[in-house]
Amino acid sequence: MKTDSPSDRLVKKVKFYQSSPVGYSIEDIGKIPITTELVKDIFECLRSSDVSELKSGLWFAQGVLDSNPPKELLCFLVAELPKWMTSQDDNVRWRALSLLIRLRENFPNYRSLMIKCLQDVDPEVRIDALAAYSTFLTDKDIPILLEFQRDDYMSETSMNSPLVYLIRNQALEIIEQLCGQKFPKHENVKLLEIGQSVYWWDWKPFLDWWDSRQSKWRLWGAR
Repeated sequence: MKTDSPSDRLVKKVKFYQSSPVGYSIEDIGKIPITTELVKDIFECLRSSDVSELKSGLWFAQGVLDSNPPKELLCFLVAELPKWMTSQDDNVRWRALSLLIRLRENFPNYRSLMIKCLQDVDPEVRIDALAAYSTFLTDKDIPILLEFQRDDYMSETSMNSPLVYLIRNQALEIIEQLCGQKFPKHENVKLLEIGQSVYWWDWKPFLDWWDSRQSKWRLWGAR
């Protein structure tokens, strides 16, 4: 008879609190009472050499953060997060990122870790790192975001909707927030070889403003 894995046991625990028939959420995990058995199963997943078990552990660890988990678990997460953030598995890095953002006060190098995430090969990591921009970027960091005008990740915004360069649009919106400016919006469109079109907000109004601003600063500095 097959023995349940730690992740199997965790899934059984969360089924009592599952709010959707299609799966369980972080919020559902947060409803599970913190017990010695629950923490033990999370630890086993996090320490496992099986990547699928590790992913489950990361997901459940995030879910219990609002439930006053034991200090031992928090210390372990802080100690291991830098390693998980360099995993070869995209999904491990993505799940670890959520924990990093939540536990950021424990990382003196949080800003540098997040800037590295902005350059991650996985689009989900880039998207979530951008979404947390207010935790590590200021208006002085706009140059860091300029590279996103060429980000080639395409996605539908809803089922059967047109493709968009999602991260390009996200980064432009963040730039507007950081510099306190709103720029005229019109869409660029590109026909792809697959016969579909991809859309994105034109960066030119911002770039014109940015170049003008930089020119003024150069002239001021030359005086």
